Order: sequence, then structure tokens, then C-alpha cells
Amino acid sequence: MSKANFIKILILSFLTILFLCLSFPPADLGYLVWIAFVPWFLLIVTEEKYVYFNALLIGAAFFFIQLSWLRYVTTTAWVLLSLYCSAYFIAFAFCTRFIAFRLKLPLVIIVPCIWASLEFIRSFLLSGFPWFFIGHTQYRFLPVIQISDITGVYGISFIIVMVNAGIVDLIIRSLASSNKLVSGFISEGQYSKHLLSSRKIVFFSLTCIMPLVLLTAILLYGVCWLKDYKPQEGPAICMVQGNIPQDLKFDSTEEDDIQILKKYSDLSMGVKGKLIDLLVWPETMVPGLLNINPELTGRKIDMLSQFTAVQLAQDLNTNLLLGGLALTLVGDEQIYFNSAYYYNREGKLADRYDKIHLVPFGEFTPLKKYFPFLASLVPYEIGLTHSNRRTLFNLDTPTGGSFTFGSSICYEDTVPSLIRKFKKDGAEFMLNITNDGWFRNSAELDQHLAIMVFRAVENRICMARAANTGISSFVAPDGYIYDKLSDAEGKYREVCGTLINRIKLIKKYNTFYTICGDLFSILCVVAFGTMLIMSVFKIRLSRKMP
Repeated sequence: MSKANFIKILILSFLTILFLCLSFPPADLGYLVWIAFVPWFLLIVTEEKYVYFNALLIGAAFFFIQLSWLRYVTTTAWVLLSLYCSAYFIAFAFCTRFIAFRLKLPLVIIVPCIWASLEFIRSFLLSGFPWFFIGHTQYRFLPVIQISDITGVYGISFIIVMVNAGIVDLIIRSLASSNKLVSGFISEGQYSKHLLSSRKIVFFSLTCIMPLVLLTAILLYGVCWLKDYKPQEGPAICMVQGNIPQDLKFDSTEEDDIQILKKYSDLSMGVKGKLIDLLVWPETMVPGLLNINPELTGRKIDMLSQFTAVQLAQDLNTNLLLGGLALTLVGDEQIYFNSAYYYNREGKLADRYDKIHLVPFGEFTPLKKYFPFLASLVPYEIGLTHSNRRTLFNLDTPTGGSFTFGSSICYEDTVPSLIRKFKKDGAEFMLNITNDGWFRNSAELDQHLAIMVFRAVENRICMARAANTGISSFVAPDGYIYDKLSDAEGKYREVCGTLINRIKLIKKYNTFYTICGDLFSILCVVAFGTMLIMSVFKIRLSRKMP
């Protein structure tokens, strides 16, 4: 490799890594993602060597930086997950070059389908990791993200990548047609020759008109929807955020558990006298078991936890949703669930939701039966069991209102299909209870909240979150974060307090996304697969030709 070529690759790779990292929280400069891929796409179609190594470098560096909060839990998972996610960058580079050179199509047609398809596959493959989708960077730009109620977050990723691809096509076409190819920077290879030989009208309609028209249509849709958006006030919800350090909670003594229970109880009693319809504690913040007779366990903390729940409901005259573990006895086997307990105003345990989507190597050990040593990677001493039942809770208010809601636990609000099914079941709003204390005062908290925004828009449903260390918040059906817990200095991570606000409701209906799910993503996969098959078929034909 020449020195000039090395410098070119280094600079362009660095720019893509930099722009991508700055586009996501904590920097949160989402506008940069609209040009972030331009340097890398230039390398993909103009370089002959080191293309896949370069893709690995960009992907690994990006995910290693963005997933740095995993180091608080496990360094091994931090490295392995970064490498796994970077494999999608390699797959993207290979498929883009293969299809572009064989079918001689502009990037603006090929690239969006490939990228959206790979994000969709990553959302469920190997239990799924629906994090750091390119569309997530736009969570604060409301006119852009309203189309999510049709396409899901994948539609936002699609248009962003299309704009980047259009810019690259324009750059290469412009340099090639004006004979301004710079030696050592852009070589006049297969792709640039193809663009130079393409008809102008076809080229400009694809690289300029199509992204511009599609982006304009998306913005118009968003502006029109927001113009007609008139939410109504729903029930008053109180989120309790105790800010219990995970180190204390993870290796707690009975006295520690009592202090944790007391802190959450004291914070809850601090809202006495205020009109609230539901008080919410985060994931696993109840240290004792609420579904087992304490005489059977003989544990003091179980008795105190159940007494506290009943007393809070009666003293505050409100319903409760409390995060804790549940134990079910099946013969001699003890089965544990990560649960959300629902108490009515009289202090009676009305129902319970058990978590459906567990975190691999966080709450359970895959293949533990065959590889027992893997159990050492799980932070819990016990393995949790997943549920299959989506529980809907009925909330009656003193004013005569009646509402139906569901609850997700921890990262379940990053799973689009789960929230969509809750909405189809009849949920009028959704709660999320989570303990992100594992990741301390890191960007993970901001990234988690950004993802939840899309669940609200996709299903036109209000989402509210109670988080142990932050960020407790309310998200409206239009994706606007209209309230979040912070202290007097504006700090919103690793603070304690209570957050009270009303749920925002709109006329009950199911969106296109709620009804049809990931149809847009599936169509992208079909288009991607078709182009891939056509490329392979063309190679075989070319080999038969004399």
C-alpha cells in the first residue's frame, strides 16, 4: 500500500467512526449521521484491497466505543459483542460491492435495502441486539421519525443511508465526468466507469431526485401528523427512582435489603397527599418475594416487602406496580421470574407480569446444559425463566376512568414486536420498569431512552419509564420526551426522587406498523435477496459465455 493510499483510508475511516459516534448519545449530534457513511462508502466502491479489513476496523471501533458501558459488567462480553456486531459491517461491504459491480446499479438503490435488512436481521438473530440502529439517532427530530408508525425504525435508517449513498454517487460521478480523479484518492475502477457511462437523466433521477423526493415525503408526513396531534390527559403516574448502586444491590445482606426497601418506601410516602393513580417502582427494587407466603421461606425481608406493598397502597390510596423476583415451586424445582407485581388501592395483589425476553448471559445461560462453564458468565447466582404470557392490567381511577396498560421489563422496550403485540392486545399505554444501574453514569441510559421513543411512535402509544438510576421519563405518542426526572442542577443520571405526570392519550387505533409489523423490513430483505440472487446468476451466465 502506498503512503498516499494509507493516509486516504485512515482519514476516511476515522471520519466515519467519528461522525457515527457523535451521532449517538452522549454527544447526540444526530444530524451528522446524514453524512457519516459518505467516507466509508467511498472506500467500499473505490478501493480494491483491504475493503473488508477496513469494514471490520470501522465496525469494531464504533461498537467498541459505543458499548464501553458493558465493561462495568463484563469485559469479555464487551469485546465479543463488539466483534459480532462489526461482522454486519463486513457483510454489508461484501454485499454492496458484489451487487453494485455485478448488476451495475447505483448505490442509492442497493445500499438502503442492504442496510435495513441487516439491521432487521440483527434485531432477532441469536436472541437479537436491537441497539445502535442508525434511525435511533433521530429520536429528537420529531418530523423525521413519524413515518415509524408505518415502517418502524428501519424506515428512518433506510432514508439516512439512501441520502449518504446518493452523495457518494454524486461525488464519484462528478469527479469522473470532469476528469478530476485524484491519483491515490479515487481510482477510476469498475464503479466510477459505470457511473460515467450511465445516462445522465437516469443517474440524476436516482441519485438526486429519489432521495430528495422520499425525504420530502417523510417530512411532509411528519409535519402533517404533528399538526393534527391533539393528545388528551390520562391517568397520573408516579415514577420512583431510588438510585441504588448496583454493587450494593448485587451483593446485599439482609440489612442492605431492608435499607433498600426503606429508601423506596420513604420516597413513595413523600408523595402522600398528591393525586396519583399509579405508583411505579423499577425492576427488581422489591428485595423480597411478593408471591410466596413468608412463613414458607422464613425470610424477614419477604414479610417486610409484602407488608410494605400493602401499606403503601392503602396509605397512598393508589395502585402499585412493583418490580421484583417471583418464585414458583414445581415439585422440588424452584423457578424464578423477573416480574412486575400489580396491587390495587386496597393493597390486594391483583396480577403479575413475568418477563418474556430475557437477556442472554445476563439473566439466563444459553446452552448451559451442554456447556456448564458458561454459567460463570451470568451475574446472577440463579437462572431466570422466561414467560409466554403478555399481561394486561386494568387501572381504575377515582374520577371514574378506566384504562388498560401493559408493562415491559428492562430491555424489553427495545424489542419492537413485543410492544406491538401489547398494543394489539388492547394496551392504551405502556410502562417500562428497568434497573440500568449495572451501567452506572454512562451513555447506556440515554441510548436506552432514545430507543424507547420509537416504540411510542410505532404504535402511537404513550410510554413511561421507572428506572432505578435513571432515566425515569414520559414519552408521548409523537415521540416527544415531555418529562424526565432530574435534580436541581439538571443532572438526570444517578439521582433519586419521584416523577409525577399524566399519561398522554390519543384516539385509540392501531397503526399500520401495529397491524402489519415489520412488513417494510421484510420487503427490504426480499429486495436484497433478489439482487443477491440476480448477481450470482449473472456470474454463472458470464462464466458460460465464450
